[in-house]
Amino acid sequence: MKRLTSNPTERRVAKNSLLLLVRMALLMVINLVAVRYVRKGLGVEDYGILNAATGLVQIVICLKSILATSTQRFISMALGKNNLAAARDSFSVSVKLSREISFLILLGMETVGLWFVCTQMNCPPSRFTALLVVYQLAVVNFILTLLQVPYLAVVLAYEKMNVFAFITVAEGIINLASALLLFVIQGDRMIFYAFMLIVSNLLGYVFYTVYVHRRINGISYQHVKDGKLYREVLSFSGWTIYGSVAGAMMLQGNMLALNVFVGPMANAAFAVALQLYNAISSVGNNVIMAVRPQMVMNYSRGNYRHLNRLFFLSTLALIVLLAVMIIPLEIWMSDILGIWLGDADSLTIGFSRLMIVVAALLMLGMPITIIMHAVGCVRQYHLIVETITILCLPVGCLFLSHGYAPESVCWSIVAFITLAHVSRLFCFWKYYYRKI
Repeated sequence: MKRLTSNPTERRVAKNSLLLLVRMALLMVINLVAVRYVRKGLGVEDYGILNAATGLVQIVICLKSILATSTQRFISMALGKNNLAAARDSFSVSVKLSREISFLILLGMETVGLWFVCTQMNCPPSRFTALLVVYQLAVVNFILTLLQVPYLAVVLAYEKMNVFAFITVAEGIINLASALLLFVIQGDRMIFYAFMLIVSNLLGYVFYTVYVHRRINGISYQHVKDGKLYREVLSFSGWTIYGSVAGAMMLQGNMLALNVFVGPMANAAFAVALQLYNAISSVGNNVIMAVRPQMVMNYSRGNYRHLNRLFFLSTLALIVLLAVMIIPLEIWMSDILGIWLGDADSLTIGFSRLMIVVAALLMLGMPITIIMHAVGCVRQYHLIVETITILCLPVGCLFLSHGYAPESVCWSIVAFITLAHVSRLFCFWKYYYRKI
């Protein structure tokens, strides 16, 4: 163990990984308890409607992680070369782009998105007004989410993982408190919970912005005239956004398909499976969040030996964590869901078993994605991998339209994610490993 952590960089990565794993454990417990009480407080049908209403917005909320990753990549590359001015310019470009993209997405959500909610979604007539209100609250939540992206990217690029952990755990506690309040408030509980999600996100946005402005020296918004930097960030972000949208369509697109072809009860079952998927994915995200800045910096310096070592250690850590989590879940899924939710039908159990397999396959691809982003082969990489991924949605819709069981959606996801992972390994070999 001493040998593995002898390098100062590796010790910092290990420290950040431990901090993020503690954060992940706390958030996992908080979120899983919150899901239990939200599901009970709203009722299964309203819980399904809530997830269907927010599902359409979740397709574009994926832009948060992608834009944050893109901005973090440019800032980390600049910091790796000790170029603070370039880091500041990357931050400024990200601020401007996040505002412009927020406005464009808002137009889409209030036109095409609103049309879909009003004409295509499966909802009891008595809950249609609540559905519209929840959708509008989700749109506001999306705007707040996207505006905090540049500040989140700075926090991650500077490896301030303690700040990130504090903010996300605080948001989780607020969400849990909101879930518990569902049992005592008067009025429409679904609308109340959607509003409290905005409160949680707003507090996070304020904290990120204040921290960056006061504690990160040299990082502030300035008007940038460098058109080349805008084009580079847009090009990089554009293809990573394509990848993120493909992932969102895989999850939230199929959530909407289940609503259209089956109904809110299937949405409720799939939403529980997505909570387990998110819990598994959060483990991988925390490992990757700790190593990403150092992997990008080492690539920018040409230190491929150390980059490969970080790649090996992160992949090994993911494999060990997957084995510890997924094997017990697959064996005792029905018992675990029974303890967690109080009850678990066969549809929820089937969805959950398949979606944790999807989470595992995607986790194993995370270190490869970091290297592909550092290399800059984002167009070739995402065009191949994510085009395969997104095919699961039309195939899943085809199955549902022909009367197949709802679980066929998840089988479609598993099949195409497996093919996508094979193509991911091919890209890694072609664009990185073979060249070095």
